Amino acid sequence: MLNLGSGIADTAVADTRPVVRRVPGDVQPQELERGVMVGRYMVLGKLGEGGMGVVYAAYDPELDRRVALKLLLPRADGGSVSAGRARLLREAQALAKLSHPNVVAVHDVGTHGDGVWVAMELVVGHTLGAWPDPHARRWPEILHVLTEAARGIAAAHHAGLVHRDLKPDNVMIGGDGRVRV
Repeated sequence: MLNLGSGIADTAVADTRPVVRRVPGDVQPQELERGVMVGRYMVLGKLGEGGMGVVYAAYDPELDRRVALKLLLPRADGGSVSAGRARLLREAQALAKLSHPNVVAVHDVGTHGDGVWVAMELVVGHTLGAWPDPHARRWPEILHVLTEAARGIAAAHHAGLVHRDLKPDNVMIGGDGRVRV
């Protein structure tokens, strides 16, 4: 349970079971505290961290809704940070054009310091990796979840995008049962 603060209802957010991988040369993320503004979004709390960056719950005061705010950081692999930031921004803009029921909706993109942020729909639920009692699931239910995830990936491929980090912790099952990648 994450307390999302004054005027904003408390909600259970996805169990992200963060996977932290550091590759030599990665730019280390700077932790954002509650209340920090990133673009028009107010950071509410950290949801998870992975190899590409950090995901925060955030509040959009203009549209009065919670969002997931992913702060992507460029790799310092010998190329310029500004070139990495430009590449990430282009990828985020391309993803924002993709609309599919099995792909997390992207609402907005921008830059913050050397990084790029992506404001996405906040999926309330859990990851496939944290799926409650998966061993008790029957094969038709498992097949349904995997098929829906595959449909999302196929939609991304059709739009010319490659996920590059498909794993159980990056497949979300919302409280409504809808699967998103």
